[in-house]
Amino acid sequence: MVADYEGLVDSVIGDHGVKGELLLGAVPTTLTGLVPLAASMLKQEYPDLHVRVIPGLSHELIRMLERGSIDAAIVSKPSTIQKTHSWQLLAVEPLELLASTDTEGDDPMVLLRTNPFIRFSREAVVGELIESWLEGQGIVVKDSMELESLEAISSMVLSNLGVSIAPRRCVQNMNPLPIKRLALTHNTPSRQLGLLNRRDSTKSRIIDETQRVLLAAVKAGQFVPANVQTVS
Repeated sequence: MVADYEGLVDSVIGDHGVKGELLLGAVPTTLTGLVPLAASMLKQEYPDLHVRVIPGLSHELIRMLERGSIDAAIVSKPSTIQKTHSWQLLAVEPLELLASTDTEGDDPMVLLRTNPFIRFSREAVVGELIESWLEGQGIVVKDSMELESLEAISSMVLSNLGVSIAPRRCVQNMNPLPIKRLALTHNTPSRQLGLLNRRDSTKSRIIDETQRVLLAAVKAGQFVPANVQTVS
């Protein structure tokens, strides 16, 4: 009854329900590019809408969505999607090798076999994807550390503490670190990034607008606050 009432209120107010608060979960790799760009676009169009961002890994955010702790989540596509959930693809991000500019050579397979390896957390969906690809290629890496923040991983790589594999972000941040980003040349895997929400959400109008703006941000490709424009 409460859900029906909230849906009725959203249907009759003047801005079609695009106001109030959206609790948006987001994986760490989106927090310095995609999320701030999309949130700033939403703020320009809907000043009465407050977006509260809750960071977390995909599995954690999906559990929060199931409990109703958040309204929607930007996550890596899970292996299975419940019938009660709606999934909308935002971007396909190919995985790439990260290496210091001080490393010799540009062959990713050689670099993986000859340098310490900085893992993307295997608790993350993308970490599982990386692990599966390494096993499929028969590559045994020399584990150095395991992190869940792309910024932390990139900083370690910049300091020449090892090489890593990470998704090529669909929206780049303003000042990417000066490191090598090399395409994986054998059966390149990709991370599917999308928006997940409950089908019975009373904030469907807000979620639809959020999806539209996220796609516009992906199309822009880079987070540059001074050039943010209202989405048409």
